[in-house]
Amino acid sequence: MNQNRSCRMNRPGLLFLGVIILTFLQGETILPSERDKKEILTINERKRTYYQLHNNSLTYKMAGPKRVEIIARGVVPKKDYKEVSFSYKLIMDNGDSIIISHSATKTKNITSSQHPGHGFTLPGKYFINIPKGNHWFKIEPIPKVDLPVVIRVRVKGFEKGDEHRQFVQAVTGIKPKNLIIGEKSVRYYELKHGERLQFEPKRLNKLTFLSRLAFVNEMSNYENYQIRVWKDDKIYGTYFFSTEKSEDSIIKEDKKIIPGKWRSCEVNLSKSKHTYSVELLDKGKKVFVRCLGNQ
Repeated sequence: MNQNRSCRMNRPGLLFLGVIILTFLQGETILPSERDKKEILTINERKRTYYQLHNNSLTYKMAGPKRVEIIARGVVPKKDYKEVSFSYKLIMDNGDSIIISHSATKTKNITSSQHPGHGFTLPGKYFINIPKGNHWFKIEPIPKVDLPVVIRVRVKGFEKGDEHRQFVQAVTGIKPKNLIIGEKSVRYYELKHGERLQFEPKRLNKLTFLSRLAFVNEMSNYENYQIRVWKDDKIYGTYFFSTEKSEDSIIKEDKKIIPGKWRSCEVNLSKSKHTYSVELLDKGKKVFVRCLGNQ
């Protein structure tokens, strides 16, 4: 009897532990200050909490370091199946603002009782790295843009280094540069604005793109940059990074450049064949990109 009673008493604890593990794997959701703008979306029979971005702003406060994913969906008429564009403005705590734009088609498997007669697009994803300390960012609608947007923000895990992953070569056949860290040499491809690096992974489950900003003389010790990842001709995600100089590494072929500390983004792969591309969105800047694959 005592053993049975002990098992019954432990079940709530096991259930609570399971919820914690599931939450960790999915990513912690971050709530804005504007809690009254909540909208519940039913996605494949699962409830997800989003927040309305229409004639209002959403403000988020948090302590870093954190890697944050902003998920945006356009709200469209139920009969509209064409691809639509939607945008918002992202304002960081240092006053910098960025216009984030996405294009996506409506998906059939999302409903909301707060928007009867409407549907929702596939997600547009944007990622930012929050440095150590207390920070905030604000998401604002774009004036004169009629398409409403809903937003969900959650924490994603930071990526580890090269362990248990293989180097993936670019399709174009360009020769990578050698980044020297102590006695170790690792391969990175040079990427400038207006160019794309293409990869066609085979028998892999996940790609990780490690990027390092190229610091030159006129740049400060801390800089921001954006890269965009494409899946064939569709945008997979746009990523905003803040970085600083990595004084313990050099580019063998050009020692005047100081590489930044590495920043990363992930791509989950499907079984069908696709081409993945990376581009730099900042004019006048240069990054070094290393693609690693998990089997």
